[in-house]
Amino acid sequence: MLADADAASILGGLSSGEEYGYRLIWFVMLLSLPIFIIQEAAGRLGAISGKGIGELIREYYSRKVSILSIFPIFFVDFFTYLSEYAGIAIGCYLIGIDPLLGLIIFFILHVIIVLTKNYEVTERYLVVVSVILLLSALIIVGPKLNFTGQDIFYFSTSKNFLFFIAVNIGAVVTPPCMLIYQSSATAIKYPKIDINNSKKISWITIETLLGSIITELIIVLSEMIGTSIGNIDPTDPTQLLYNLGNVHYIFGITLISAGFLTLIVVSISSAWGLLEALGKNTYKNSVKIYIMESIPAILIVSLMLGNYSSVINFALTLLSLSPIIIVIPAVMVGILISNKKIMGKYAYTRTRLVAYFFTIVMIAIGGLVGILHL
Repeated sequence: MLADADAASILGGLSSGEEYGYRLIWFVMLLSLPIFIIQEAAGRLGAISGKGIGELIREYYSRKVSILSIFPIFFVDFFTYLSEYAGIAIGCYLIGIDPLLGLIIFFILHVIIVLTKNYEVTERYLVVVSVILLLSALIIVGPKLNFTGQDIFYFSTSKNFLFFIAVNIGAVVTPPCMLIYQSSATAIKYPKIDINNSKKISWITIETLLGSIITELIIVLSEMIGTSIGNIDPTDPTQLLYNLGNVHYIFGITLISAGFLTLIVVSISSAWGLLEALGKNTYKNSVKIYIMESIPAILIVSLMLGNYSSVINFALTLLSLSPIIIVIPAVMVGILISNKKIMGKYAYTRTRLVAYFFTIVMIAIGGLVGILHL
């Protein structure tokens, strides 16, 4: 869940805070609801069926439908790699490490984790580090807390405001592969739960709720920090270094942790999703998919060192468009989770299904707003 608060989303939150102060916080926290609804459905589906989304779509519909649902996410994941490596490079600059050296170090660490499969320990460590560091950064920066209701509740139909709304909606579902990861990882964690084991299902719901709230709180914290840095380019590490003061070390490590955590999730879910759709989900194939996406991405970022703005701004634009990418697999999840042959007594009721699809529609509208206001 916390991989949704990736390096690009944190920089986007910083930019939102710089532009609108606290006036988007209400909206960011409101987004905890759709991220919970979508990810809880994916997790529940994986837990009950013991299978990932790609595999289920292929089995219950066809290989072609599965590929059409998953491949666009696989494509977007490549650009997610770019933004995460750019975020790691900026973070390295902020803590005094040569960005190129930092990229090489974290690429090697990423390869080691992928090859040794030490995902869980690494993820838990990075999750704790990211939360603690952002909280510390908030305390050190000390943004003003004597705001009024007018400072929090604000809405406008201006092109700029709607674009930032779309970016924040995009942050909820970026990287889109989170949907794949949630179903497949939960299926591995709870392999085909006994249909009568309601305790594990309840725990999946609680986990997802906590994850969605904490994820949005991290974005809120980055927005609050953004209110204190002045009118600067958040993608320019030299400006960040000067304006963040002593907090630049904490913020740099936070960017590295968030980017690295997301790299792990993206590398796993990209491989899982595409290979599940193809029916060729083996470890050897997953390593090939990882190499196919990761190595070109780090080479591109390495060649563009010093021009982070282009990479990150592109990533932020992608944030505003990604809700469109996730619509098809999200709709398929809704159809599958209402299937009693798969879900038994945990199949969604009509009321819950209406709420789920309403959420998908709202997220899609956010993506359309992003397209119209580019």
